[in-house]
Amino acid sequence: MRIFVADIPVDDLSMEEALGRIEEFLSGDKPHLAIAINPEKILKAYRDNELLSILKKSDLNFVDGIGVIWASKIFYKERFKARIPGIDLFLNLLNIAEKKGYSVFLLGSKEGTLQKAIANLKKNHPKLKIAGYHNGYFENEKEIVEQIKNSKADLLFVGMGSPKQEKFIYRNLPDLNVKFAMGVGGSFNVLAGEYSRAPSVIQKLGLEWFYRFILDPRRLPRIMSLPKFIFLVMRIPQKIEEEVDLFGVRISNRSLEENLKIVNEFLEDGKLHLIVTLNGEMASKAFQDEEFFTVLKNADLIIPDGIGIVWGAKMRGKRIVHRIPGIEFAWNLLKLAERKSLPVYFLGAKESILTRALETIKKNFPQLQISGFHSGYFEKSEESAIMNKINETHTKILFVGMGGGKQEKWIARHKSELNVPVAIGVGGSFDVWSGYVKRAPKFVQNIGLEWLYRMIIQPTRFARLHHIVSFALKVLFKSEEGK
Repeated sequence: MRIFVADIPVDDLSMEEALGRIEEFLSGDKPHLAIAINPEKILKAYRDNELLSILKKSDLNFVDGIGVIWASKIFYKERFKARIPGIDLFLNLLNIAEKKGYSVFLLGSKEGTLQKAIANLKKNHPKLKIAGYHNGYFENEKEIVEQIKNSKADLLFVGMGSPKQEKFIYRNLPDLNVKFAMGVGGSFNVLAGEYSRAPSVIQKLGLEWFYRFILDPRRLPRIMSLPKFIFLVMRIPQKIEEEVDLFGVRISNRSLEENLKIVNEFLEDGKLHLIVTLNGEMASKAFQDEEFFTVLKNADLIIPDGIGIVWGAKMRGKRIVHRIPGIEFAWNLLKLAERKSLPVYFLGAKESILTRALETIKKNFPQLQISGFHSGYFEKSEESAIMNKINETHTKILFVGMGGGKQEKWIARHKSELNVPVAIGVGGSFDVWSGYVKRAPKFVQNIGLEWLYRMIIQPTRFARLHHIVSFALKVLFKSEEGK
């Protein structure tokens, strides 16, 4: 069983059960990764998407920090069977390796520390098979991976500090030729006799962190991270659903990186996929427009653009954690297109605005392949020619800026005629990229009031205020059945 803590899966195991699970790993053919989970590591993960992804994909996440146990008990009313200190699991695995003939490779620490640790290992575990070792200071990672692979070790222990050790293991796990790998932090220093562990009674009370602070006051910043961890647990749902259903519309609750991975899948699939960046005003329009509402329900990916969508979901008892402004998502699609040499087409806005927007885009993405562009002001008789140009130039991403609702309906109506893998409505992004409209200061964006800022600098937008009010009323009083 796994208990989620701030959307990080943590295995609910006793020490004996954890050791049994690892022995199962060792009896198989596939490589496995185990990670010690503590408050500091969870905090790091929410500042480092690579680490966050690794924690969610690890084969075994054992609860190392007492703060994780407290948080689960207080906020989720769920109790872990036991705390499993990483050093204890490491030492137990050394005993098992010696007893059952498994070989180990040690990677990490300074050379002097590692040599002391090896000497003590040989003294205390004379039958332990040490397949190899190397300090944690190296420039050629490929050579180290090859050395570990050639050692044919069964277990790899890496002590390079977190998240460096977890990233090294995860990045190279398929090539290391080991059955089990685990980051062990400062455990080599303990083996070398450089650090003393707390007395057993203090360990059992879960106060080893305080003991280590007394011995090394420099650890204060790490201890002070606990209040930040508590705030994180209060802010992040125990388990984040990948999608949130709001009145039958599936809204992505994924990070920017995860959404971009989905776009990559769309590109490989080939058929047209509609991406919508949804805000409260657009949602309000959909409540009054059957065609638009149907388009939203059938969209392939909906990005929560506006703070109103986040608020609306919360009022309906659901949490959207990853709000991504549509203009930022579109900008990241341009980065993706440039990196992968994907032809893009721009459709929308007045010609003068579009021209200036393209100047900004070309300046920021000099290698971007622009297959074509056309203003958003054209007659119905011109549509076929525009779509033929889009198809003939093998466009991979189509950016349509005609205003929320209109742009999505246009894409949906011509879905069978457009040979484009990805089409996205970008609303007023062309206006911003052209320089005619300025985005709100960053702090205003961060507190979700960019919509108010835009109303202040563009008073004509006050006419659209009724959409926001209408959406709020729907959220507060509409049933989930139907529109």
